[in-house]
Amino acid sequence: MHRNFAVALRKFPFSTQAPQCYFRVSAVDPSEPALLEQVYQLPEQLEEIVEDMEKWRSADACFELEAFWDLWQEKPEGWRLVPGRVNLFFHGPDYPTELGESIRYELGIEAQFIPDKDQPAEVLNFFQSNIKSLLRLSADAASALRLADRKLWSEAPQNLAERLRFLSDSSSTLRN
Repeated sequence: MHRNFAVALRKFPFSTQAPQCYFRVSAVDPSEPALLEQVYQLPEQLEEIVEDMEKWRSADACFELEAFWDLWQEKPEGWRLVPGRVNLFFHGPDYPTELGESIRYELGIEAQFIPDKDQPAEVLNFFQSNIKSLLRLSADAASALRLADRKLWSEAPQNLAERLRFLSDSSSTLRN
């Protein structure tokens, strides 16, 4: 379990523009106070995080890392590759979770990946790049960790696959 957590951390494409991260260790239940809360600099202190995970090794532990990864985002000066907030959760087998997952990535709001239908066609490449980053991350994690299952999930009530299909159809129109 902890080896997989360490592998997942080492594989994650953390932002070079925003290297600070927040690491938290919880045990038994999410409502319990944290056992450890620490700020680290990535990538310099990545191995220190792995060591801290090992120190708090327990089947009922949760490790949370709040950090950043780089995504295309629209800013007043135009589209830029900027740090986007990400939360990584590593749950021990006895730690209660909603979906029973051992590793969970919360990769930011879906507006960074799915454009509005009103978006001009020329900006779809930025969304596609963000989606490619998400899919590459998923594939890298699956191959490195030999995952039994992966789930791409969104809080929005609309079907995520349909919205991704819209993006794919829109990009095909752009190329034609």
